[in-house]
Amino acid sequence: MPEIPAAPPTAALSERAVERAMWLNIAAGAFGTFWIGAAYGTPLPLFLQAVQATGFQLGLMGAVRQLALLAQLPSAFFVERLERRKTFWAVVVIAHRLLWLVPALLPWVWPQGRVWWPVLLIAVLGLSEVLAQAGTAPWLSWMADLLPAARAGRFWGVRARVLAVSMVMSALGFGWAMDRWNQPPHALLGFSLVFGVAALLGVADIVVHLGVIEPRPHRTTPGVVFWKRLVAPLRDRAFRRLTLAMGAWTAALALPGYSAGVPGFFNVVYLQENFGASFSQASWLIVASALGTMLWAPAIGHRIDRFGARTVALFLMIAGPLFTLAWLFVSPVTWRVPFVGTVPQPVVLMGVASLVIGGFYSGVQLCQLRLTQVFTGSAGRTVAMAVHWSSVGVIGAAGALAGGWIKDHFPHAWGGLLLPGGTPFSYFQILILLHVLIAWGVALPLLRGVGRDE
Repeated sequence: MPEIPAAPPTAALSERAVERAMWLNIAAGAFGTFWIGAAYGTPLPLFLQAVQATGFQLGLMGAVRQLALLAQLPSAFFVERLERRKTFWAVVVIAHRLLWLVPALLPWVWPQGRVWWPVLLIAVLGLSEVLAQAGTAPWLSWMADLLPAARAGRFWGVRARVLAVSMVMSALGFGWAMDRWNQPPHALLGFSLVFGVAALLGVADIVVHLGVIEPRPHRTTPGVVFWKRLVAPLRDRAFRRLTLAMGAWTAALALPGYSAGVPGFFNVVYLQENFGASFSQASWLIVASALGTMLWAPAIGHRIDRFGARTVALFLMIAGPLFTLAWLFVSPVTWRVPFVGTVPQPVVLMGVASLVIGGFYSGVQLCQLRLTQVFTGSAGRTVAMAVHWSSVGVIGAAGALAGGWIKDHFPHAWGGLLLPGGTPFSYFQILILLHVLIAWGVALPLLRGVGRDE
């Protein structure tokens, strides 16, 4: 990969150069969102379900993803020795995306080893996540150095809206492909096509992003002991409480299809197992979440710049779980939807709720991105951000493992106990109640205790 001289510090960049970099970032992300749609949307959990992965294996996949955030720490220390971040970032992240060709090719190169596929996928995609996280801390510090603080919230909001368009397209396209081609005698062909296309578009994301200018990084004073640099950001009470709050929030997360959190993968699996939703119908929750992001993200970004990220996040953490409680009102009936046909009631109900859930929960992530920028100084920022995100990952892994354990050990129909809509109370409602309990009882008080926005 050709070496490109590092740019001057942000203050020395022209307004035009910064604007161009911001729009290139968004354009690249539009490609990357197709990879996200396969990796963090419905295809992966439904593929694992199709090859008879256990609840524990589903939870373990989510936990491995979260534990992979620990790779940010050695990566951050290594990158701070370099003159620039971009080349290292590109190499590790391109390798990470190419590993997603493994689930695409697996049904064709090792059909007789199907019983081992879940184990292999956890190992290979876990390695992919380690490489991804090795590139995350450099990228986050790069973006923090590049983005003007006064409009960073608006940028992340506009970016989220544009990328949500790609998410809608990927969810609809991937759902159609799985319904169309996951048919005998090649029942996994649709998955192969989805993962193959996603991997290639994911690499295109990185190639386009190489055009984003990189401000000269702030070098850390040499000679500081490793553990002191590691502990330094945690001495800040606000940084420490923010990290714990976002760790608890991640452990509880109930965003459709997202692998972190107690409900994690299981919402789309629950729809197929209990209500017979098709691949396309299960993807409607991802579509609705993306539409919710398009609807809410720009307004949330503006309010972050106006009122502060902490204040906005507190509101979103209070309001978002209220809509997630709609999972307690699913019913084992079908509704006729104009121009679509007969659809399970939970798909329609949670699709509508996800218009708010997706927007509000993505808004919390925007607040988190802004607050990590606020609570990390220019010097040592890469390591400080790695400390934050790796800590969040470790805490979040506990939620994913708990969700998998609960799915395997609690009944799918709890005796005669029925929900208001007539659906049997099951393991999944336990996951939803845990989500609300952790969000309101742990994450919210911790974030309130941060005490400041700027």
